[in-house]
Amino acid sequence: MMLEKVRRWLRFNLFYLGKPPWDTGITPLELFDFLAASQPGRALDLGCGTGTNLLTMAEYGWDVAGIDLAWLSVWRSRRKLREAGYVGRVINGTVTGDYHFEAPFDFVLDMGCFHGLTQAERHIYRKKLTKRLKHGGTYMIYAHRKTEPDHDHGITDEDLAGFGEIMSLVWREDSGEKRPESSGGRPATWARFQRKK
Repeated sequence: MMLEKVRRWLRFNLFYLGKPPWDTGITPLELFDFLAASQPGRALDLGCGTGTNLLTMAEYGWDVAGIDLAWLSVWRSRRKLREAGYVGRVINGTVTGDYHFEAPFDFVLDMGCFHGLTQAERHIYRKKLTKRLKHGGTYMIYAHRKTEPDHDHGITDEDLAGFGEIMSLVWREDSGEKRPESSGGRPATWARFQRKK
């Protein structure tokens, strides 16, 4: 288990020596739509990559924070925010780790992080989400659909239902077939939840 975690850490850090295929540098329409219809608050990006969405949220007036496994992507996120004149907190680490934040967030975004976690990590992730997302707050997730039964990669309907313990599903779109360019040709799901008050 520990060896697999080290391999994952190394693999993600090596990806960022170049340009990872998932790092498009483009904020998706789904996030723009949410930001245009919402009052700014505190936002957390889980698996923030090089900070494209952190910067977009900051431009909409949000106080932003991010977590990413790759130290190089964290460095790039910090630089991107700083060069644009914004302040944000970007942490190098795992989304299942223990980090102290001043208060729960109004909005938590996950674009392509949850679908790469093991089943044990997904359980921890949900528990951490209850501490990180304030009551009445919004959680938005984009994830590849699980297509191979013998592999952890991908999200299932059961995974989405698991968020229902603390949140209500507001909106869902299975977008892989409709917009394959947004998912690398893989079936994928967008979903937005609201934390129960």
